[in-house]
Amino acid sequence: MLVWIDDMLGMTEQKYKLMSDDQQFLSAMRAMVVVSIILFKAGYFLGLKKCHLIPEKVMTYLGIECDSLRGRFTVPEERVMKYLPLLEGLKSKDVVSYSEMEQLVGKLVSLECAVPAGMWYVREQYSAMRNSGIKPDSKKHAKNGTFIQINDLLKQEWDAWIVFLKQNSGAPWRTMMNIWLNADVSSDASGRTFAGVVKQQNVPDKIVVGEFVGEMLSQDIQVKEGEALRQTLCMLVNEMPEQIKGKTILCKVDNQALKAIIEKKGSTRMLPLNEIGKQIFWMQQAADFFLRLEYVRSELNVADTYTRQSPGLEASISQKAFQKIVNRMGPFQWDLMASSANVNRGLDGKPLKFFSRYYDQLAEGVNVFSQNLSTFKGLFCFPPIPMVSMFLKFLQAQRLTCVVLVPYICASWCNLLHANKVSSFVVAEPYDNKTFSISSADGRRVPKVFNHAMIAVFVKFN
Repeated sequence: MLVWIDDMLGMTEQKYKLMSDDQQFLSAMRAMVVVSIILFKAGYFLGLKKCHLIPEKVMTYLGIECDSLRGRFTVPEERVMKYLPLLEGLKSKDVVSYSEMEQLVGKLVSLECAVPAGMWYVREQYSAMRNSGIKPDSKKHAKNGTFIQINDLLKQEWDAWIVFLKQNSGAPWRTMMNIWLNADVSSDASGRTFAGVVKQQNVPDKIVVGEFVGEMLSQDIQVKEGEALRQTLCMLVNEMPEQIKGKTILCKVDNQALKAIIEKKGSTRMLPLNEIGKQIFWMQQAADFFLRLEYVRSELNVADTYTRQSPGLEASISQKAFQKIVNRMGPFQWDLMASSANVNRGLDGKPLKFFSRYYDQLAEGVNVFSQNLSTFKGLFCFPPIPMVSMFLKFLQAQRLTCVVLVPYICASWCNLLHANKVSSFVVAEPYDNKTFSISSADGRRVPKVFNHAMIAVFVKFN
């Protein structure tokens, strides 16, 4: 039995699920009679005019159509026909009263059971009402006399609802909440970096790490945590599509606000996070999995380690300086150690193909040292200084031709470098503060100053 105050919906007993229609009908009739007798003896009286005492396969309960034939909740057609003209009419207006919007949002929210994405598409409306200065418990005349300017964001939400109602595909009764993905999944973010880790027994860890760029750098930490979660799920969808299908992914996060907002399907105060939440929701629909978040303390979040790695190892070269290298030693097709945040661009202005240290949606692969580059042409690499020796030996092992950007210092790898050097030139003098940059702890790009010169070397290993 489903009970909401004084409204009840009864269903056939589970043990009769696979029986014939007649047997299921009789089972439902017996259940109805028993429940009616119990309610009567408990002092309740049935409003017979409002009751549907004869079992049906499709029944409307609390304004939602419960379809046992398809196992879905849908919006009754009369409500669809009522709400579509209302939404279309609002789109043609310049302003709407607080009362009208409050009534509309109430109607839309009541459909959440049959429109799973619905709550994600009322947050701009809630925000507009909150910013109007009127409270839900304000006097009726105040609500009627307060008008809200209709903007593109409100229209976009109404457009989405028009699509939902026209399609009216409903929501399934089935749930994936009890079928778990056998993996330990975590995500985390800092001011400049996001990370996600997937651990499975007897399988190498899957790791995604990257730097925030553009507008994301200035966003609140909750928004960055949301982006870290989205990137982690993207990795799962792309790398493990069959393993996650039809299952629940339990992801550990160390931000309680993110957990609450994802579970409530949005926030009125954290609107940028709603956009990420929508992407996560539709990702679940497309890849057929269910997401559940678990809060853990930062010290127990395995992804936390990757967001605190030294930014000094991830220096980027300016486009102007890289162009000088291209003009003298290029063109290039590959940036062998990069990420989508710092990959260099070719003559056409497009990012070069690249290999990343960890999973990256835009990378051609992970870990350049695990790749066979024997047929590759147009190679460039700016390796972290501690990895120069290892990278040169990798080039030697595969007999590659490559342009490397390295420090002009006396080191153990210098003999190997110079023995295979074709040409070189100085890219930056010592203490240059314009050629290189790194991300600061809060995500800003700041100069990276080396106390030695940096040189570009064309090497060819035969």
